[in-house]
Amino acid sequence: MYLSDQVQNANTLFLKCINNLNALPKPADEGTLFVGSMLDGFFGNFLGSYHRGLDAEAKQNALNVELQSAIAAVDQLEAALLLLPKVAEKYSATLSDSAGRIVVDFNESWGDSGPNDWLVLQNRGETLKDCTIVVQLTGASGKVRKNVHFLETWPANTSMWGRYQSGEEVLGRTVEKTTVTHVQELDITIYSPQFATQIHYVYQGAEKDKDIAQICKDLSFQGSYQPYQAGIVWDTQRGVQLTLNGVSLLPQCRVDVAFRKGDQSKVWFWNHDSWMKGETKSFNTPKGGLDFDPDRIDFEISFPHTNYKYKTTLNVDTESGK
Repeated sequence: MYLSDQVQNANTLFLKCINNLNALPKPADEGTLFVGSMLDGFFGNFLGSYHRGLDAEAKQNALNVELQSAIAAVDQLEAALLLLPKVAEKYSATLSDSAGRIVVDFNESWGDSGPNDWLVLQNRGETLKDCTIVVQLTGASGKVRKNVHFLETWPANTSMWGRYQSGEEVLGRTVEKTTVTHVQELDITIYSPQFATQIHYVYQGAEKDKDIAQICKDLSFQGSYQPYQAGIVWDTQRGVQLTLNGVSLLPQCRVDVAFRKGDQSKVWFWNHDSWMKGETKSFNTPKGGLDFDPDRIDFEISFPHTNYKYKTTLNVDTESGK
Protein backbone atom coordinates (compact mmCIF):
# COMPACT_ATOMS: atom_id res chain seq x y z
CA MET A 1 0.00 0.00 0.00
CA TYR A 2 2.95 2.31 0.73
CA LEU A 3 4.29 2.00 -2.81
CA SER A 4 0.86 2.63 -4.31
CA ASP A 5 0.47 5.76 -2.18
CA GLN A 6 3.91 7.02 -3.21
CA VAL A 7 3.11 6.67 -6.90
CA GLN A 8 -0.34 8.22 -6.49
CA ASN A 9 1.04 11.20 -4.55
CA ALA A 10 3.75 11.81 -7.14
CA ASN A 11 1.23 11.56 -9.96
CA THR A 12 -1.09 14.00 -8.22
CA LEU A 13 1.70 16.52 -7.66
CA PHE A 14 2.97 16.17 -11.22
CA LEU A 15 -0.48 16.68 -12.75
CA LYS A 16 -1.07 19.68 -10.49
CA CYS A 17 2.17 21.25 -11.77
CA ILE A 18 1.16 20.53 -15.35
CA ASN A 19 -2.22 22.18 -14.81
CA ASN A 20 -0.52 25.20 -13.25
CA LEU A 21 1.89 25.41 -16.17
CA ASN A 22 -0.98 25.26 -18.63
CA ALA A 23 -2.76 28.06 -16.79
CA LEU A 24 0.21 30.44 -16.77
CA PRO A 25 0.44 33.10 -19.52
CA LYS A 26 2.71 32.05 -22.37
CA PRO A 27 4.64 33.96 -25.01
CA ALA A 28 2.86 34.60 -28.30
CA ASP A 29 2.44 31.68 -30.71
CA GLU A 30 3.01 29.26 -27.88
CA GLY A 31 1.14 26.41 -29.50
CA THR A 32 0.25 23.30 -27.57
CA LEU A 33 1.61 22.85 -24.08
CA PHE A 34 2.30 19.54 -22.37
CA VAL A 35 0.13 17.56 -24.73
CA GLY A 36 1.90 14.37 -23.69
CA SER A 37 2.29 12.99 -20.21
CA MET A 38 4.80 10.97 -18.25
CA LEU A 39 3.24 7.78 -19.59
CA ASP A 40 5.87 7.72 -22.35
CA GLY A 41 8.71 6.41 -20.23
CA PHE A 42 8.88 7.95 -16.77
CA PHE A 43 9.05 11.59 -17.71
CA GLY A 44 7.06 12.34 -20.81
CA ASN A 45 7.58 15.56 -22.75
CA PHE A 46 7.21 18.24 -20.09
CA LEU A 47 9.98 20.47 -21.51
CA GLY A 48 8.25 21.89 -24.57
CA SER A 49 6.90 25.07 -23.01
CA TYR A 50 10.11 25.66 -21.12
CA HIS A 51 12.03 26.06 -24.36
CA ARG A 52 9.24 27.84 -26.23
CA GLY A 53 8.93 30.44 -23.48
CA LEU A 54 12.52 31.64 -23.43
CA ASP A 55 11.64 34.90 -25.19
CA ALA A 56 9.58 36.27 -22.30
CA GLU A 57 11.63 36.48 -19.10
CA ALA A 58 8.86 37.38 -16.67
CA LYS A 59 6.60 34.65 -17.96
CA GLN A 60 9.53 32.26 -18.02
CA ASN A 61 10.33 32.88 -14.36
CA ALA A 62 6.83 31.83 -13.43
CA LEU A 63 7.16 28.77 -15.64
CA ASN A 64 10.47 27.91 -13.97
CA VAL A 65 8.90 27.78 -10.52
CA GLU A 66 6.29 25.28 -11.63
CA LEU A 67 8.81 23.39 -13.75
CA GLN A 68 11.03 22.86 -10.70
CA SER A 69 8.05 21.43 -8.84
CA ALA A 70 7.23 19.16 -11.79
CA ILE A 71 10.80 17.87 -11.93
CA ALA A 72 10.73 17.17 -8.18
CA ALA A 73 7.47 15.26 -8.61
CA VAL A 74 8.96 13.16 -11.38
CA ASP A 75 11.99 12.42 -9.18
CA GLN A 76 9.59 11.26 -6.48
CA LEU A 77 7.69 9.11 -8.96
CA GLU A 78 10.86 7.50 -10.27
CA ALA A 79 12.08 6.73 -6.76
CA ALA A 80 8.77 5.02 -6.03
CA LEU A 81 8.85 3.01 -9.24
CA LEU A 82 12.36 1.77 -8.48
CA LEU A 83 10.86 0.06 -5.42
CA LEU A 84 8.51 -1.95 -7.64
CA PRO A 85 10.99 -4.79 -8.42
CA LYS A 86 11.35 -5.60 -4.71
CA VAL A 87 7.60 -6.03 -4.44
CA ALA A 88 7.31 -7.90 -7.75
CA GLU A 89 10.02 -10.38 -6.77
CA LYS A 90 8.00 -11.52 -3.75
CA TYR A 91 5.06 -12.56 -5.92
CA SER A 92 7.05 -13.79 -8.90
CA ALA A 93 7.71 -17.26 -10.23
CA THR A 94 11.17 -18.72 -9.65
CA LEU A 95 13.85 -17.49 -12.05
CA SER A 96 14.32 -19.83 -15.02
CA ASP A 97 16.01 -20.00 -18.42
CA SER A 98 14.75 -17.51 -21.02
CA ALA A 99 15.90 -19.51 -24.07
CA GLY A 100 13.18 -19.62 -26.71
CA ARG A 101 10.81 -17.46 -24.66
CA ILE A 102 12.26 -13.93 -24.66
CA VAL A 103 14.09 -12.40 -27.64
CA VAL A 104 16.16 -9.25 -27.04
CA ASP A 105 17.17 -6.59 -29.55
CA PHE A 106 18.77 -3.26 -28.67
CA ASN A 107 19.54 -0.34 -30.98
CA GLU A 108 21.64 2.60 -29.85
CA SER A 109 21.17 6.07 -31.30
CA TRP A 110 23.70 6.54 -34.11
CA GLY A 111 23.94 8.82 -37.14
CA ASP A 112 20.51 9.49 -38.62
CA SER A 113 18.75 6.74 -36.64
CA GLY A 114 17.22 9.31 -34.27
CA PRO A 115 18.02 10.71 -30.82
CA ASN A 116 16.84 7.75 -28.71
CA ASP A 117 18.06 4.27 -27.82
CA TRP A 118 15.49 1.49 -28.26
CA LEU A 119 15.03 -1.90 -26.62
CA VAL A 120 12.68 -4.54 -28.03
CA LEU A 121 11.67 -7.56 -25.97
CA GLN A 122 9.58 -10.19 -27.74
CA ASN A 123 7.52 -12.60 -25.66
CA ARG A 124 7.48 -15.94 -27.49
CA GLY A 125 6.04 -17.81 -24.53
CA GLU A 126 2.72 -17.69 -22.72
CA THR A 127 0.81 -14.53 -21.85
CA LEU A 128 2.26 -12.87 -18.74
CA LYS A 129 0.23 -10.96 -16.17
CA ASP A 130 1.42 -8.24 -13.79
CA CYS A 131 4.82 -8.23 -15.45
CA THR A 132 7.64 -6.05 -14.07
CA ILE A 133 10.67 -5.57 -16.31
CA VAL A 134 13.92 -4.14 -14.94
CA VAL A 135 16.43 -2.93 -17.54
CA GLN A 136 19.92 -1.94 -16.43
CA LEU A 137 22.16 -0.29 -19.03
CA THR A 138 25.93 -0.04 -18.53
CA GLY A 139 27.96 2.52 -20.48
CA ALA A 140 31.57 2.65 -21.64
CA SER A 141 32.62 4.66 -18.57
CA GLY A 142 30.99 2.16 -16.21
CA LYS A 143 27.99 4.38 -15.47
CA VAL A 144 24.75 2.49 -14.92
CA ARG A 145 21.13 3.47 -15.52
CA LYS A 146 18.22 1.35 -14.27
CA ASN A 147 14.73 1.64 -15.76
CA VAL A 148 11.58 -0.13 -14.61
CA HIS A 149 8.61 -1.01 -16.82
CA PHE A 150 5.28 -2.56 -15.85
CA LEU A 151 2.88 -4.43 -18.12
CA GLU A 152 -0.48 -5.45 -16.72
CA THR A 153 -0.74 -7.96 -19.58
CA TRP A 154 2.01 -9.06 -21.95
CA PRO A 155 0.32 -11.25 -24.59
CA ALA A 156 2.15 -14.13 -26.23
CA ASN A 157 4.00 -13.32 -29.47
CA THR A 158 4.01 -9.57 -28.87
CA SER A 159 6.86 -7.13 -28.31
CA MET A 160 7.56 -4.52 -25.65
CA TRP A 161 9.41 -1.40 -26.78
CA GLY A 162 11.48 0.63 -24.33
CA ARG A 163 12.67 4.11 -25.32
CA TYR A 164 15.73 5.54 -23.56
CA GLN A 165 16.79 9.18 -23.86
CA SER A 166 20.04 11.06 -23.27
CA GLY A 167 18.24 13.86 -21.40
CA GLU A 168 18.33 17.65 -21.51
CA GLU A 169 19.93 20.33 -19.38
CA VAL A 170 17.23 22.35 -17.61
CA LEU A 171 17.61 24.71 -14.67
CA GLY A 172 21.14 23.48 -13.99
CA ARG A 173 20.43 19.75 -14.02
CA THR A 174 19.85 16.92 -16.47
CA VAL A 175 16.28 15.67 -16.79
CA GLU A 176 14.68 12.93 -18.86
CA LYS A 177 17.95 10.98 -18.90
CA THR A 178 17.16 7.27 -19.11
CA THR A 179 20.22 5.90 -20.92
CA VAL A 180 24.02 5.93 -20.72
CA THR A 181 26.71 6.96 -23.20
CA HIS A 182 27.99 4.17 -25.49
CA VAL A 183 25.94 1.27 -24.12
CA GLN A 184 28.11 -1.79 -23.53
CA GLU A 185 25.65 -4.27 -22.07
CA LEU A 186 22.16 -4.70 -20.67
CA ASP A 187 20.99 -6.76 -17.71
CA ILE A 188 17.28 -7.50 -17.95
CA THR A 189 15.14 -9.06 -15.23
CA ILE A 190 11.52 -10.08 -15.82
CA TYR A 191 9.17 -10.79 -12.91
CA SER A 192 5.64 -12.19 -13.19
CA PRO A 193 3.61 -14.84 -11.35
CA GLN A 194 3.77 -17.05 -14.47
CA PHE A 195 7.43 -16.69 -15.45
CA ALA A 196 10.63 -14.98 -14.34
CA THR A 197 14.08 -14.77 -15.88
CA GLN A 198 17.33 -12.82 -16.08
CA ILE A 199 19.09 -12.00 -19.35
CA HIS A 200 22.59 -10.61 -19.89
CA TYR A 201 22.84 -8.98 -23.32
CA VAL A 202 26.17 -7.78 -24.69
CA TYR A 203 25.70 -4.93 -27.16
CA GLN A 204 29.20 -3.55 -27.71
CA GLY A 205 30.86 -5.62 -30.42
CA ALA A 206 29.07 -7.76 -32.98
CA GLU A 207 25.54 -6.53 -32.17
CA LYS A 208 26.47 -2.86 -32.44
CA ASP A 209 28.54 -3.44 -35.58
CA LYS A 210 25.53 -5.15 -37.17
CA ASP A 211 23.24 -2.22 -36.35
CA ILE A 212 25.64 0.34 -37.82
CA ALA A 213 26.10 -1.78 -40.94
CA GLN A 214 22.31 -1.78 -41.37
CA ILE A 215 22.15 2.02 -41.01
CA CYS A 216 24.95 2.37 -43.58
CA LYS A 217 23.59 -0.15 -46.09
CA ASP A 218 22.61 2.65 -48.49
CA LEU A 219 25.75 4.70 -47.87
CA SER A 220 27.50 5.88 -51.04
CA PHE A 221 29.81 8.64 -52.23
CA GLN A 222 30.39 10.62 -55.38
CA GLY A 223 34.06 11.47 -55.88
CA SER A 224 36.34 13.47 -58.16
CA TYR A 225 40.12 13.62 -58.34
CA GLN A 226 41.94 16.95 -58.06
CA PRO A 227 45.17 16.90 -60.14
CA TYR A 228 48.15 19.12 -59.43
CA GLN A 229 47.83 22.63 -60.87
CA ALA A 230 50.63 25.20 -60.84
CA GLY A 231 49.49 28.68 -59.88
CA ILE A 232 50.83 32.23 -59.96
CA VAL A 233 50.62 32.75 -56.19
CA TRP A 234 50.19 29.18 -54.94
CA ASP A 235 49.85 25.71 -56.39
CA THR A 236 46.84 23.43 -56.09
CA GLN A 237 48.01 20.14 -54.60
CA ARG A 238 46.72 16.74 -55.63
CA GLY A 239 43.69 15.53 -53.71
CA VAL A 240 40.13 14.30 -53.97
CA GLN A 241 36.62 15.56 -53.20
CA LEU A 242 33.92 13.29 -51.81
CA THR A 243 30.18 14.01 -51.60
CA LEU A 244 28.06 11.99 -49.17
CA ASN A 245 24.97 10.24 -50.55
CA GLY A 246 22.55 7.58 -49.34
CA VAL A 247 22.24 8.55 -45.66
CA SER A 248 21.32 11.90 -44.14
CA LEU A 249 24.14 12.06 -41.58
CA LEU A 250 27.36 10.40 -40.53
CA PRO A 251 28.59 11.09 -36.97
CA GLN A 252 32.21 11.55 -35.95
CA CYS A 253 34.42 9.57 -38.30
CA ARG A 254 37.95 9.03 -39.58
CA VAL A 255 38.59 8.91 -43.33
CA ASP A 256 41.71 7.09 -44.55
CA VAL A 257 42.57 7.92 -48.17
CA ALA A 258 45.11 5.85 -50.13
CA PHE A 259 46.33 7.19 -53.49
CA ARG A 260 47.63 4.29 -55.61
CA LYS A 261 49.29 3.71 -58.96
CA GLY A 262 50.91 0.37 -59.68
CA ASP A 263 53.11 -0.39 -56.69
CA GLN A 264 53.17 3.27 -55.60
CA SER A 265 50.99 4.21 -52.63
CA LYS A 266 50.59 7.22 -50.34
CA VAL A 267 48.11 7.25 -47.43
CA TRP A 268 46.73 10.09 -45.28
CA PHE A 269 43.80 10.32 -42.88
CA TRP A 270 41.40 13.08 -41.84
CA ASN A 271 39.03 13.33 -38.83
CA HIS A 272 35.56 14.87 -39.14
CA ASP A 273 33.00 15.62 -36.43
CA SER A 274 30.07 14.95 -38.78
CA TRP A 275 29.15 14.67 -42.45
CA MET A 276 25.79 15.73 -43.89
CA LYS A 277 24.10 14.30 -46.96
CA GLY A 278 25.05 16.34 -50.03
CA GLU A 279 28.06 17.85 -48.28
CA THR A 280 31.35 17.73 -50.18
CA LYS A 281 34.57 17.36 -48.24
CA SER A 282 38.02 17.95 -49.70
CA PHE A 283 41.00 15.75 -48.95
CA ASN A 284 44.02 17.70 -50.12
CA THR A 285 47.52 16.30 -49.76
CA PRO A 286 50.34 18.39 -48.24
CA LYS A 287 52.70 20.34 -50.48
CA GLY A 288 55.02 17.92 -52.23
CA GLY A 289 53.44 14.96 -50.45
CA LEU A 290 51.99 13.25 -53.53
CA ASP A 291 54.28 13.26 -56.55
CA PHE A 292 52.27 11.05 -58.92
CA ASP A 293 48.76 10.99 -60.41
CA PRO A 294 46.94 7.91 -59.06
CA ASP A 295 44.83 5.58 -61.16
CA ARG A 296 42.70 4.62 -58.16
CA ILE A 297 41.94 6.02 -54.72
CA ASP A 298 40.86 3.77 -51.84
CA PHE A 299 38.72 5.13 -49.01
CA GLU A 300 38.14 3.60 -45.59
CA ILE A 301 35.72 5.29 -43.21
CA SER A 302 35.73 4.21 -39.57
CA PHE A 303 33.86 5.33 -36.46
CA PRO A 304 34.57 5.41 -32.70
CA HIS A 305 33.32 2.52 -30.54
CA THR A 306 32.67 0.11 -33.42
CA ASN A 307 34.66 -2.21 -35.66
CA TYR A 308 32.41 -1.45 -38.63
CA LYS A 309 34.22 0.18 -41.56
CA TYR A 310 32.97 1.38 -44.91
CA LYS A 311 35.32 0.87 -47.85
CA THR A 312 35.08 2.04 -51.44
CA THR A 313 37.36 2.80 -54.39
CA LEU A 314 37.37 5.69 -56.85
CA ASN A 315 38.89 4.82 -60.21
CA VAL A 316 40.68 7.76 -61.83
CA ASP A 317 40.63 8.31 -65.59
CA THR A 318 44.35 8.79 -66.21
CA GLU A 319 43.73 10.54 -69.54
CA SER A 320 41.37 13.18 -68.23
CA GLY A 321 42.80 13.17 -64.71
CA LYS A 322 39.32 12.86 -63.15
